[in-house]
Amino acid sequence: MNYIDLYNKIETWYHTHAFNHAEKDSLKRIGSAVAITYISYKITSKLYNAYFGPLSDVPGPFYAKFFQVPSAITDRPQGTRYRRLMSLHDKYGIIYKLDPSTIVISDKDWIKEILVKDDLPKAPLYNKLQDDGKQTLFNTTDKVFHKQRRRIVSPAFAMKYLNSLEQFMDSCTEAFVDRINRDIQLNNSGTDGFGSVDIWELLQCVALDIIGSTAFGESFNMVDTSDHFIPVSITRAMRFAPNLIMYPFLGKLVKIFGLNQSPELDKFMRDLIMKRLNSEQRRNDILQILIDTQKASDQEDRLTVDTIIAEVILFLVAGSETTSNTTGFAIIELLRHPEKMNRLRDEIDNVPVENDEALHSHDQLKHLPYLNAIINETMRLNPIAANGLSRIANSDVTLGGKIFIPKGTVVICNLNHAQRNPSYWPNPEKFLPERWLDTAETAPCMDAFYPFSAGSRNCVGKQFALQEMRLTLATLVKRYEFKPIPEELEAAKDIRQFITLTVQKNSFKVMMKKRQAL
Repeated sequence: MNYIDLYNKIETWYHTHAFNHAEKDSLKRIGSAVAITYISYKITSKLYNAYFGPLSDVPGPFYAKFFQVPSAITDRPQGTRYRRLMSLHDKYGIIYKLDPSTIVISDKDWIKEILVKDDLPKAPLYNKLQDDGKQTLFNTTDKVFHKQRRRIVSPAFAMKYLNSLEQFMDSCTEAFVDRINRDIQLNNSGTDGFGSVDIWELLQCVALDIIGSTAFGESFNMVDTSDHFIPVSITRAMRFAPNLIMYPFLGKLVKIFGLNQSPELDKFMRDLIMKRLNSEQRRNDILQILIDTQKASDQEDRLTVDTIIAEVILFLVAGSETTSNTTGFAIIELLRHPEKMNRLRDEIDNVPVENDEALHSHDQLKHLPYLNAIINETMRLNPIAANGLSRIANSDVTLGGKIFIPKGTVVICNLNHAQRNPSYWPNPEKFLPERWLDTAETAPCMDAFYPFSAGSRNCVGKQFALQEMRLTLATLVKRYEFKPIPEELEAAKDIRQFITLTVQKNSFKVMMKKRQAL
């Protein structure tokens, strides 16, 4: 081999090996430089926002300056997030930072500003509750969509229309009374006439029957059987829904594997709606209002069958657990304060039932001061939305004219803390229905009371819920004597927030018997 051949081989080896190696080293160096630059930028941005950004002066835990701790870690046991939010208020005051882009507020004027004056849209977390992107009145974050859908369904909850639904509520309530009587007789433990009744479960059953009768057109007969696949599947979904927020990856799995689909439920609802569509007979209920939209002159106002299914299921969920749990909390509070139970009973006893009817009419009950006081005080201490209402700033906002909130910030309005703030409520932790009466020394702070939210996203079913709670609570107090079970009262102190506030056991038993006068 001559020197020329040797030189050519060495040059070939260099170009095919050494040069490529040098090229790879160069690319690695460039990649490392880019990565270091990006990481440095992110760290610098985090540091800047933490110490010099628009929210840098908002107090809060140290970690909240830099990152968001997953709620799956912080909110343990599940359903106790509201406790952490309250404890942070106790430490930092009426405003604090939960993470770099989320603040929590409880000042009554700021809450009103966010919900009413600025009317901020719901935060993106509500998108996680949408079934395959299907929007409803509750889970939509689109203000235009909400305004149109609300206008379409509002007639179903007008006061005039609600009066026509009372007959269906009464029928379900009478079945509720019959079931309680059977349970008392079945679980009678002695000679005093008292029997054990799981009032929490039965309140859920009657609420499901009422919304089934008024929204679907037929009762589920849950009070009689405690078993129907629709409410069972809905309750299961309610318990699972918070996991979609705590564990975001679950949303993708749910969609991929169709875990959120219920062919049996879909068929039941579709058959029910098609039967009504093909029938010449009308029934004055919520379903009929939605079906009638298909004849609307404006094409955009016509709800499809799938849309009607989604909205009616929403009414089922929102109209059952919210009202039943609030009524259940009222019973628990009255058992803890028997003198208030007696005062409520005296008020109801002084209202004679009309025309030999089995139940009071809502017109007889809706203005009873102490009954309404009991319900209001229960909602103040046990707000269904105990985790607060989440909104997002779609533009820069200045709270109270002094706290700058940049666009993109999530603002959680903590109604629970506002409704227990001693600056607004004397003796805030005490159950004092008397604070709602005209004779109260200090008038209730209505600007710090949001049981049905406020602004454009306030609860469309507010009057429906109040009507149902008045009828149910008055019936129970009028017809029965109650005796608490100490172990049950103690267990009821463990309260959890899933989609709605509830007792951890999802059960509350009490000793009941029919009043002798009846």
